[in-house]
Amino acid sequence: MKRYQVRAISIVLCLSMMVFANAGFAKEPLKKERSRSHTEIDPVNTGTYTGEAGKDNFIANCSPCHGETGKGDGALADTLGEGVKPRNLSDANLLSARTDEFLFKVVKSGGVSVGFADAMPSWQETFTDAEIKQIIQYVRKSICKCKYKDK
Repeated sequence: MKRYQVRAISIVLCLSMMVFANAGFAKEPLKKERSRSHTEIDPVNTGTYTGEAGKDNFIANCSPCHGETGKGDGALADTLGEGVKPRNLSDANLLSARTDEFLFKVVKSGGVSVGFADAMPSWQETFTDAEIKQIIQYVRKSICKCKYKDK
């Protein structure tokens, strides 16, 4: 093989790797940093997040499986294994039966921690507790539009 052919192949391989990394196939989860002005904190209940503070992290990290609207139809939904489907987070009946503490545990420690499939990973290395709460509040306010209903 001639030297210019080897160089051309190397360039094509390098560009291909960059395209795959930017298409969401990178090993590192995406984490959007939000400025203070985007994080709305309820002044009455310090630490309670309102608005859409968790939207960017949900879209970047949860939507590949759950979908942008939370219906469980993300681009990776069919790749989780035989019979494994992401939860439909837009199902108000399902989410209103789950406490915020339960959802927090699922996100932080993964599906296995509550008896679900291991396809739902642990996000404790990616998100702080406050960021997980923001994601849960985003799901509650913008996706399922529901609250926990005690039985």
